[in-house]
Amino acid sequence: MARRSSPTPARLTNPFRYRGPLQTPADIIDRSREREEMLDLVQGGHALRMIGPRRYGKTTLLTQLLRDAEKAGMATALVDLEDVLSIGELVVRIERAYANSLKGGIRSHVEALFRIWNVGLSLTAGGFTARITANPRTDSEAVLQRLLDLPRELHQRTGKQTLVVFDEVQDILAVPGADGKIRSVIQHHENIASYAFAGSAPGLMDQLFSNPKRPLLEQAVGLELSPLPLDLTADYIDRRFRRSKRKTGAALQALIEFTRGHPQRTMLLAHFLWKHTPEGSQADEQTFLQAQSAALAEARAHLRATFKAFKPNEKRVMIAMANLSGSPREATNAAAVGIRLGSVSGTTEGLKESADLIEPTEDAGPVITDPLLALWLNRRGLAGLPPENDD
Repeated sequence: MARRSSPTPARLTNPFRYRGPLQTPADIIDRSREREEMLDLVQGGHALRMIGPRRYGKTTLLTQLLRDAEKAGMATALVDLEDVLSIGELVVRIERAYANSLKGGIRSHVEALFRIWNVGLSLTAGGFTARITANPRTDSEAVLQRLLDLPRELHQRTGKQTLVVFDEVQDILAVPGADGKIRSVIQHHENIASYAFAGSAPGLMDQLFSNPKRPLLEQAVGLELSPLPLDLTADYIDRRFRRSKRKTGAALQALIEFTRGHPQRTMLLAHFLWKHTPEGSQADEQTFLQAQSAALAEARAHLRATFKAFKPNEKRVMIAMANLSGSPREATNAAAVGIRLGSVSGTTEGLKESADLIEPTEDAGPVITDPLLALWLNRRGLAGLPPENDD
């Protein structure tokens, strides 16, 4: 009689995802308060604005908000505004957002509306892109007005409210008059639609929502994303290691201290720490250093591009922050990186407005937001930039 082969045990997969939005609430570390607050606001018909540095989990939270809203019976759309440059492109981004999210009967209602309007909008491939490509003189502003008012039409036909999320909303500042056009329509959507605005540049978000000269002044309740709580983050990582027959050991404290609650970098380091810890074993300081080197290699191209995009004085301040003890405002530190002392404060404030520097607590000075960028700059050292007068 042939011997029956024993089943192959299931292979344990890495539980730490660091690319793209996290897909389930169980994957998210301590954002339940923000999720509940956001859903309460949108169900109450309020607009909200979320501010946080890039890679701080905004898209993950917004994705969860959209799912929660959809479960509550709302129509939803996530509009990515990163690098939008024209009204026509703004129309395309909103059209594609509806195309990607609407389902069933609501989708059929919208497709019927688009056919009636006959302005080139469609939920299928091509859509408004094909219209403006064939006829660049198309009145994109008129189409934008119709599309922005789609939640009203949907509410009249179905009784459903709509949630529209505008991600990287600060980029509409590159499109003259776009924020005014949005406000002119959405201000009339009380009890019809809710709006969430998310951005990664606090300075530009302030221009949109706090500057009296901008049309979106005080149009949304503010919500600022903070670093993850370190104790809860440690518990989350340790628990997932134990579930996969590993122990974090001394590496856990090193990881938590290094990542400082940065959501994406925490997941990236945890991913590689898990990868370098064999099943049944315990990580240690050496394992953490291996994970840190692997994470640095993974992020190197992004870090290099980030640094290259800085202005010369921004590079000098960031290098000083990563390599020198004390503040760049100290004369010896400013001289060490070749920046005039009078230029340090303005440059530092600009880096805080772009969220490249953050102040973790009220009584703490600024630190580099991305711990991997700080490490990369530290290993780069002080050399390589001419003095400010030589730029």
